[in-house]
Amino acid sequence: MPFGDKLRKLRKDRNWSQDTLGQKLGIHGRHIGKYENGQVMPGAEALIKIARIFNVSVDYLLLDNAETAASAEIQDKSLLKDFEAVDKMSEEDKKVIKSLIDAYIKKHQMEGVLKS
Repeated sequence: MPFGDKLRKLRKDRNWSQDTLGQKLGIHGRHIGKYENGQVMPGAEALIKIARIFNVSVDYLLLDNAETAASAEIQDKSLLKDFEAVDKMSEEDKKVIKSLIDAYIKKHQMEGVLKS
């Protein structure tokens, strides 16, 4: 899937207008339309901002690889909303939440090792 189509899908999945995404990136919404229509490609700095906003990798945005695409998106939309809420918290709160997530991931990994 080309970059413009991926950007459009990511934007529409969040029910954002081109203007809304433009505001988040600090550019005019018409420029988002140019990205989505393939008229213009964003520069490196804009690509990084887009990847961060949508919580995907730059590779996902640029490469036409279905496997990368499937692994780059969070499938559980309620979990994605939770992560978006956490992203708005203070750095201290984020650090606590990240440590809790890391602890549960390690616990899950250990349970898998013990079952083997």
